Amino acid sequence: MTSATQLSGLLRDLQQLAGNFQKIEADPAAQGALILDAFLRIPPYQSGAVFLRESRDVPELKLAAQSGLLTAPSHIEPNLFDDVADIDVDGARFGGLPIWTALDPHPHTLVPLRYARDSFGLVALSRGESVPGTGDELETLRAVSSYLAALIHGQRMTREVREGEFQLKYRLWELESLYDIGLSIASTLDLDKLAEEILVRTISLLNARRAALFLRKGGRFVLHSSFGDVRSQFLDDELPQDDAAKLFVQARPIVFDNNADCIFPSCDSFVALPIRSGEEVIGVLAAADRELREGGVGPFEPNDLRMLSLFANQVSIALENARLHQEALEKQSMERELELAATIQRDILPRSLPALPAFEVAAFSRSARQLGGDYHAFFENDGCLTLCVADVSGKSVPAAVLVSALHAALQLLVDEGRPLGEIATELNRHIHRWSSENKFITLVLASFDPESEVLSFVNAGHNPAYILSDGKLEELQSHGLPIGILAGTIYRTQTRRFSAGSLFLAYSDGFTEAENLAEEEFGNERLEEILTAKAEADCSEIRDAIAQAADAFAAGAPQKDDQTLVLVRSRQESSQ
Repeated sequence: MTSATQLSGLLRDLQQLAGNFQKIEADPAAQGALILDAFLRIPPYQSGAVFLRESRDVPELKLAAQSGLLTAPSHIEPNLFDDVADIDVDGARFGGLPIWTALDPHPHTLVPLRYARDSFGLVALSRGESVPGTGDELETLRAVSSYLAALIHGQRMTREVREGEFQLKYRLWELESLYDIGLSIASTLDLDKLAEEILVRTISLLNARRAALFLRKGGRFVLHSSFGDVRSQFLDDELPQDDAAKLFVQARPIVFDNNADCIFPSCDSFVALPIRSGEEVIGVLAAADRELREGGVGPFEPNDLRMLSLFANQVSIALENARLHQEALEKQSMERELELAATIQRDILPRSLPALPAFEVAAFSRSARQLGGDYHAFFENDGCLTLCVADVSGKSVPAAVLVSALHAALQLLVDEGRPLGEIATELNRHIHRWSSENKFITLVLASFDPESEVLSFVNAGHNPAYILSDGKLEELQSHGLPIGILAGTIYRTQTRRFSAGSLFLAYSDGFTEAENLAEEEFGNERLEEILTAKAEADCSEIRDAIAQAADAFAAGAPQKDDQTLVLVRSRQESSQ
């Protein structure tokens, strides 16, 4: 039986042990020695061994201490330890094997170190003599076991709390750092400066020596910027298929170690992380050779990958902002260019109508877009009036450029005083030479001579023009290909009588092909009805009637094509 004096001394020893225990928290061997010393103070035990579990995540028990008289294995498998539910005396077994097959000399007693549901270790003890343990002895063992288990539990809980606080502070530092980084890169809208900032931050976050940013263009990943030598074609041409699927399809990071072949020549460690926008991988952020505090380079750790993953999310947002900003700048630039082109085109069209005593003239022009493909012009020469109504194929800038070419050439040719057929023929050669294959121009050239009361005209693939004279409506049909189709096309001038009171109308198909919401076309019949009904009206009144009728017919449907019309009425009294 343990005397009261011995028990009192043991308690003092345990209290002293508790103070020493905290000082050697990181040394399992020193802790094991203290534990073993505490148990060997209980008579009649003279030798033993202590096995401790390093953490909850490590199932096996490792040898922490042993007395000089006992030989013990370096570790115990968890299934052997779990068989000992309580103090086991003289019949202890490891997995069904006698305890003396594992330890030498054979132990007499096994004492598990448990607190609640946590198991911390196992103590094997041997007596000097083969004397059965007493009840008091076993109770002392249980008391010491409980005390030490509680001590270990408290110490590990303290360490876990401390580690938890550290992890919390570390995560807060991560978030603060990423927040600051996010603000920094989000305010950078220039793509080149943004890429440089991304690489600087990547190297800083990971302590890496090299970094590279690849951006997706079409179906390939193009190197945009880098620190250090980079194999720019590696992602597209050399990355193993499994890694490519992981990076681009599964959108997961890839990591290489031990001098593996990678983006950076002769790198020791490497990580590449996809940059995603929605479900699409828009880029890859790569880094190599993580520097260690003790010197040299080492592999990238899970914390590095987590930080890089969070950073990649911010990079994605910043890249998207930069892209949208760049698109906005390009759109603004394009809008300014279109506005300038529209201004130039408006200057090409007549600013005023001809004021000839022999003719009344009205005109209407409305573009479906900012830049149109319709054109009309007037020329005066010795009391005669010449006009052109043209429609260039296509829309927007290409059509506007062709309109400008037509305008310049037409001005020169008309000033030379050539007949309309020669003008159209020369225009055809010029436009065919300088325009693309799918571009052409339909046009009507018309010249009015008030003295001879003759209308000369050329219709090159354009809508039929109209002459309304003495109540009769005549169509001036096309008699040649559109301008620019075949280089060798010859155009000939045709003539009609144009007596006093006669009315001429040329227009573009934007009127006759205007559609309503039911996709019905305005058509030539409605145009002819207005001409006939307004035969005696002023040209401006007829013009307004046609424009209003077309708008009313469309009833809110979008205007798909440019609309142009020119009206000329002869005021000259007939000499016959």
